[in-house]
Amino acid sequence: MYKDKRDYHFKKASEYQMLAKFYEHKDPAKHIYYYKKHFYHEMKFVKYSEMMKHSHESCS
Repeated sequence: MYKDKRDYHFKKASEYQMLAKFYEHKDPAKHIYYYKKHFYHEMKFVKYSEMMKHSHESCS
């Protein structure tokens, strides 16, 4: 399904970004709802990316 948590959060952030964009001018409440979900998963993706970067640097 997903390779790791980073992959999961990347895919979720992308899905919620598309939904937020879709509702941007149609339903402001849904736009905000999906944008917050997008932002949450985007931040998680960045966190796990940084963790992976640091773990690879410490192994070198």
